[in-house]
Amino acid sequence: MGVRGLTTFIEKNAAVYLKPHELHDTNLVIDGDNLCVQLFKRSQKVGLALGGNYDAYYRTVVDFFDKLQLVNVVPYVLLDGGYESRKIAIVRYRMQQRILKMKGFHVPAINSATPQMLREVFVDAMRESGVAFMRCAFEADDEVAILARKLGCPVLSYDSDFYIHDVQYIPYVTLSSKVYRKVSDREGENFKVGIVERKQTKKARQRGDGVKYIAQCGDQDVVEGEGEVETYSYLDCCLYTIDNLTGPHDQLGKEMIPLFAVLLGNDYIERNVLRAFYEAISTGRVNRKINQQERRLKVILKWLQNHTFESATRAIIRHIKGEQKQQVYRQILTAIRGYNCEDCVALHYFGLQDQTAQETPLEDDEIEKDLQTRLGAIADGEETMETVDEASFLDSEEEEEEEEEEEAASNEGQKEKSKDDQEDELSRHNSCDEEHDKDENDLVQEESDAEEIIMDGHEPLIGPELKRNKFTDRNWPDWFKRIYSAAQVPRFLADLIHSNLYINYPQIEDVKRQDSNRLSGPILRTVFAILKTSFKVKTTEFKYVTRRVPGTGVVNATVTDACLPAGVVYDPAKLPNVTILRKLFEAAGIEKCDELFETIRSVPSNLRLYFLAIIYWAKNCPDVNLAHVHALVVCILQLQIVDKALKSLNRNVDQFRQAHREYLEQQRQTSKTSEQSTGKPDVAFNRTFYNKLASGTSRASALLAYDHLIQHFSYKEEEVRGRRKMWIEAGTMHTLASFQSVCFNLYALTPLLGYPVENLRMHELYNTLFVYNVYEGMKNRADLGEYERTVIFRHSPTLYAAVCVMVRFVETYVPELKSRTVRAKTGRAAKRKEQSVAHVQPITVPPANDWDEGKKDESSESDDGEGFVDVNNKFSQLLLAG
Repeated sequence: MGVRGLTTFIEKNAAVYLKPHELHDTNLVIDGDNLCVQLFKRSQKVGLALGGNYDAYYRTVVDFFDKLQLVNVVPYVLLDGGYESRKIAIVRYRMQQRILKMKGFHVPAINSATPQMLREVFVDAMRESGVAFMRCAFEADDEVAILARKLGCPVLSYDSDFYIHDVQYIPYVTLSSKVYRKVSDREGENFKVGIVERKQTKKARQRGDGVKYIAQCGDQDVVEGEGEVETYSYLDCCLYTIDNLTGPHDQLGKEMIPLFAVLLGNDYIERNVLRAFYEAISTGRVNRKINQQERRLKVILKWLQNHTFESATRAIIRHIKGEQKQQVYRQILTAIRGYNCEDCVALHYFGLQDQTAQETPLEDDEIEKDLQTRLGAIADGEETMETVDEASFLDSEEEEEEEEEEEAASNEGQKEKSKDDQEDELSRHNSCDEEHDKDENDLVQEESDAEEIIMDGHEPLIGPELKRNKFTDRNWPDWFKRIYSAAQVPRFLADLIHSNLYINYPQIEDVKRQDSNRLSGPILRTVFAILKTSFKVKTTEFKYVTRRVPGTGVVNATVTDACLPAGVVYDPAKLPNVTILRKLFEAAGIEKCDELFETIRSVPSNLRLYFLAIIYWAKNCPDVNLAHVHALVVCILQLQIVDKALKSLNRNVDQFRQAHREYLEQQRQTSKTSEQSTGKPDVAFNRTFYNKLASGTSRASALLAYDHLIQHFSYKEEEVRGRRKMWIEAGTMHTLASFQSVCFNLYALTPLLGYPVENLRMHELYNTLFVYNVYEGMKNRADLGEYERTVIFRHSPTLYAAVCVMVRFVETYVPELKSRTVRAKTGRAAKRKEQSVAHVQPITVPPANDWDEGKKDESSESDDGEGFVDVNNKFSQLLLAG
């Protein structure tokens, strides 16, 4: 959720609020969705994500949990569920920001967009690592805090909400990436610290314990002697507790923390709602060199110190406009519930025991009644606000800029302007759009009984029409709760089942075209229809929030006729159900549907759903051609055959070729004397064929193939008019986005059907940048098979045979692929591209993106006198004449 400006304030005063800490030998509660995004940012250091670097991301997640295991930390991960209605406004705003990033299709901007199936790969990595995790019905923040208090252990996240929760909080950015080893005496006065070298050669492991000691304190003889010493591994980090905020600096009573959170504002309340209150309070002079948000935070701290909970609450609500009083009051109630609630679903789910002696928590009604009683106990007379002669802290930005221009630190002050203020400003600009969609947002609010009226002078402080905004999963069927809590299905199913709502976050796609998820509409309707079979009231419509076309806004649409095919019944007690899946493909126009579902049973289990997705996508997306299918198949072979044969996943072109130069040259010479198949193998795509491929692909063959394929994991920059540019074809990315959409929706449907086929493991199947590069490199080839045989897999005939077999399998059920051609660019975009290409000069590509070196190697191979003719290059025969 996030409390605006609090993270920046704490970081600027880290010496006061954050304490050094060694993380080891403890439980650790993790905010799963936050960690998911933080690790995605880390994985981007390996290479461009471009909508799905799932293989690199998967390894990053597994590596993180491996480090926790080394320091004997037991993680419990809680994942977010569906969106509450009060969150919809900020979700719409974030959608708008992503759409604006895609508008110019600049690589640095679009690369930060989280891939569609990122959370699903995160879950797969946790399963592989043996981590305990649970998906909450809705937002997980409160559940994370409660579980951490129950277990008496820290929380790992990077969400400012945890600065105001009564928990031990470790900000993710303070956690070291290195594992340290410490050897110390019992008193801790004499010790030495080293770095655990996790990746070592065999010789290094034989020489020592794999620790490089870097620091020492005290008597070395005591540490290395025969006396008792304590040895443990740990991760360096910083720890925060609420006492750091309510302690000697800016003291604040713990009961005031909920009000503090409301006044700072969060994702659920816009700051302009509280503007009248901000303008009413004032305090002593504050350092004007600090940014506006930090000034606001300091003033609120000081103002709350002079109030009781009751007087502060009444003062806050009194200065809010009449129609917004209920919203602020509801936020205060929500904050108090969050701090008083001790009912922990996760504790029972994980089978843990409460480690703390807790008093019986108040029920929600008791909390609200207590608040009303405390507010009603205050005299009805008007309470005055403390004022000082100094100006209000909420000065206009113009005044702040004028004064700061007279000071030496003016530029610095501008740079430190909080991102949260910008976000709030934009959200106010969007207020009209949000008001227009008020009816749609109301569809996900729960009704409640009327509330008792609390009077404040001559007007009601809280009106009887107050709606409680509390979301629960009490009406969800048990069979769905089981698979949802286990994160077997994506989080968006909670929105569908609870709120009849689907929020379509855009991928990296062409904003001028219909959203890429439209292709998956029949699958999404089927998912919704299955979810609604357990309810007495049969609903066949749901709201679909997506981007506006044309334009860059967000629009609400209504999806109708979301029902199962006629005569088909869904019974969660009779699974698996392959009939629904078959009917879905029949409706998609697959003519040989019965044959397809019979043949798919012989395909390797981990590839069945993926090839069904390829066939569905190729059949229903007219932009798909054979080059797309070839690119996807080559990616499968790279991730499942080549990578597993090599084991070492070095994606740097120069490093790889330097390390294997002599061996590669030797193998090339050997492969020239061996027989190579020039025809396409006539074998079936089945488990037997694929198992022979996996076991029969030699390391030499994999290395030779990888020597060409490694370049596709990085992106080639072009130099245009002296500047490096990264060209991304919007049309290609849009087509690939529609493929990911099909995979994502089939991933959601499969568990509901009881797994008639094994679900997708995208990190073993798909990398967007790799597929994009392979496709762009072959889309204009006259003969795709010949190009693969003579260039990509020139020294790896078994892999070439596999491509032929797997592509032919798809062609069998989508025969029109053979007649589809690459769409030519038209209009001004094509003209600009032609002009740009005309100015491109040959350049030396950086090592990680070295494409030219591969071409040099290929041309040098013909020096033995054998004439090589590339049928895809009409000028290749001129080389022989020279």
